[in-house]
Amino acid sequence: MSRIMKLLVASIMVTSFAVPVTVNAAGQLKVSCSVVVDYVFNGNAAESYQKVFVIEPGLSFDDDFSTFTRQKTFFASTVLDAGNTVVGISYFNDVGVFDAIDFSTKLMLHKKGVAESTSGSHTFSTTAGGTPQREYTINYTLTCKQAKQ
Repeated sequence: MSRIMKLLVASIMVTSFAVPVTVNAAGQLKVSCSVVVDYVFNGNAAESYQKVFVIEPGLSFDDDFSTFTRQKTFFASTVLDAGNTVVGISYFNDVGVFDAIDFSTKLMLHKKGVAESTSGSHTFSTTAGGTPQREYTINYTLTCKQAKQ
């Protein structure tokens, strides 16, 4: 994926998080999070992404863990929605010539100082040019806690 496409995807994601809410960095608190993304290919563990990070009010967290041949990015940000902090993440992993993993999710934090989590699993399959079917499963867990003050 080109740098321009990467910027386009990030811009769309940031816009989608910001459109339905009122953003006010002054009303937000620092959020500490951990994320685990496990990528399973044809039933075998292929790659695990684990990161502990902090999002300061009004800022975002970006992690480009690309290799020489594959683009891999993780992005997280927060917005304020009706007085609650919402953490949004986006994960992209270029896993092959024809296939990429790309997902986003949000987690609303309801109480300051209390850890809250969301998790999910996505599976898809592909075939290309007569090659055997390939099955990809992505399992993720996002856990965040908003600072008490």
